[in-house]
Amino acid sequence: MLFEDVIGNDPVKNFFQKNSVSGRIPHCQLIVGAEGSGALPMALAYARSVLCNNSKNLSDSCSLKISEIKHPDLHFIYPVANNQDVKSKAISSNFISSWREFLHTNPYGSLFDWYSKLGIENKQGKIGKDEAENLISKISLKPYEGGWKAVILWMAEKMNASATNKLLKLIEEPPEKTLFLFIAEDESLLMDTLLSRCQKTYLKKIPNSIVLKALKNKGFSEQVAKNACLQSNGNYGNALSLAKGQENNLRFEEWFKSWVRSAFLVKKNKEAVLDLLHWSKTIAKSGRETQKRFIDYSLELFRQALMVNYGLKKITYFSPSSDFNFESFSNFIEGANIEEISDELEKAYLQVQSNGNPNMIFTDLSLKLTRLIHKAKNN
Repeated sequence: MLFEDVIGNDPVKNFFQKNSVSGRIPHCQLIVGAEGSGALPMALAYARSVLCNNSKNLSDSCSLKISEIKHPDLHFIYPVANNQDVKSKAISSNFISSWREFLHTNPYGSLFDWYSKLGIENKQGKIGKDEAENLISKISLKPYEGGWKAVILWMAEKMNASATNKLLKLIEEPPEKTLFLFIAEDESLLMDTLLSRCQKTYLKKIPNSIVLKALKNKGFSEQVAKNACLQSNGNYGNALSLAKGQENNLRFEEWFKSWVRSAFLVKKNKEAVLDLLHWSKTIAKSGRETQKRFIDYSLELFRQALMVNYGLKKITYFSPSSDFNFESFSNFIEGANIEEISDELEKAYLQVQSNGNPNMIFTDLSLKLTRLIHKAKNN
């Protein structure tokens, strides 16, 4: 991964290039960027520049090793959990083959994409104490290539307190020429003691014009690329998935349609509550990351409905792939209920994230929706 391969955020690329050329490289840096903004590709390009002494010769030994994710002085940490292949004490090195495949095929991928690859969608991955201890033993060794060593820690929010405290000791007295690159989507979830030791760099969402150009360069048609851009909201990984037709939106649309239809029926037919209870049990059986993504999807669809209701259909992008009459549904979403619906969805998201009982969370959310979805028409 070269800097020119990273989509958007040119000022950050220039800043990192100047750092590596000058040799004035802060040993602990934090890259903060929203999902799909390219924080991981940016960190890879930066690490390559530092480890390979800014070489642009893709055929040299260092560049080849970086490209294959096999450089002995480049270490990775990422959230993991036990799965069918790793039964206990999972750490990143147990999944290095899967990680290489992930970076080669989906470097802009989300945490959900990574969990899906490992088959742990129903679990919460973490970066724990065992991970930190394993890294400390690796970093204590001299660099194989005799130059810099680099550690890329992706989704640093998933570090628990024990792992963070162990790494703090290493960061405070790092081995010579060792670069720590932490990557996070939400820095507020990191411990202040870590934040205070990092130089912070912030990535912006990628403009639609750049996403559009990148998709067209990959061979997608103008129309497919435009539709993906409108829906992705600066998330290049999501735009790629949408363009390839690999997004979960078809399944989510069916869930959403079934959900709101049952919620509508409850007012006239109390037995429809049983359908909502069944629906909640179905969603509860999916993984937590899937549940969180569905809530995000639902939030966006309610907002799209509000815009359609307010006559702003031209700037909406949702087009049902089923018999879902979205325009008719939109008549029930307006200022009188959108804020409460959004608040309840956001609360449900936080409860799922905090490992709450998903069946109870979605049952409660569904029962509240039966009232809120009719609130606008009742006023």
